[in-house]
Amino acid sequence: MQPCKGAGFVPRILAYSPGKEAARGERKAQTPAGDMKSSQWLSKDLAAGPSPDYEYLDSGEEGRLERFGAYLFDRPSPVALWRRKHPTLWKNAAGIYHRSRTGGGHWEFRRNLPSQWLMRWDDLALHVKPTGFGHMGLFPEHTCHWPWVRERIREADGGRVLHLFAYTGAMTLVAAQAGAEVWHVDAVRDVNEWARRNAEASGLKEAPIRWITDDATRFVAREGRRGRRYHGIVLDPPSYGKGPEGEKWIIEDHLLPLLERLMELTANDARFVLFTCHSLGFSPALMRNFLAPWVERFGGTLESGAMLLNRPDSFIVLPAGFYARWWR
Repeated sequence: MQPCKGAGFVPRILAYSPGKEAARGERKAQTPAGDMKSSQWLSKDLAAGPSPDYEYLDSGEEGRLERFGAYLFDRPSPVALWRRKHPTLWKNAAGIYHRSRTGGGHWEFRRNLPSQWLMRWDDLALHVKPTGFGHMGLFPEHTCHWPWVRERIREADGGRVLHLFAYTGAMTLVAAQAGAEVWHVDAVRDVNEWARRNAEASGLKEAPIRWITDDATRFVAREGRRGRRYHGIVLDPPSYGKGPEGEKWIIEDHLLPLLERLMELTANDARFVLFTCHSLGFSPALMRNFLAPWVERFGGTLESGAMLLNRPDSFIVLPAGFYARWWR
């Protein structure tokens, strides 16, 4: 699916029961009645993991400033409505992405840049570069889930993992590295080739990964007819996009049917589902509701929250999307 990520921050209005979790920044919600009596729901915001090749530097005035390798980039962030704390740093940006009011945007480059370069994050080597959508080929906020995905897969001693809207494959490589057999699905052939290059650079060229260029909805329907089941599911759907044959994806129209079909692909001994989203109007409570059927069917734990970028010398954090994740 040709991605077009949105960005929104909707405040949460949730009911919590106090406990020791609150002291750790992890709040446990009251257990709902009915089928979820033996389950639990957690609410927790998560920050991106560390890397020597990435740094969140500042945000504010609808922008975000980050370092990818040796280069600084100034990109839009509509939720950053506060004043910038380090305004002089922004002058060092090698690239500035200007968003158009009619959609899309363009880069203004102040330095000559290589066509792409490698970044190290944990044990992975990932190619990054400025793209036409203002992305860099990696969503740093998603790294907050890497240790969790590794733990789920290792607890299950591998298994089959389906990764939809898989982009350049960082999470695919995390899952494969942990021992899973991965079905990597993205609708853009060039993006899948980018993901393959990341696998090779990370020493995972021969890992059990199936690289599939297909529309996510169509692929999931076909998997249902085949009867294949998965032990882990990861999806990061865009707000809207197009498949390889012009199939339209609009998250408000197509997300719920997709999740219903993904439930059919969930193995009886499945271990986890991870759902991330950057679309305007979404919230942790809404994300939780979308994954509630997994708890109702399988029991286990359901967690939701915001994905954040932060730095140790500032109380200000940048909301960079939302997530919900189920496991048992």
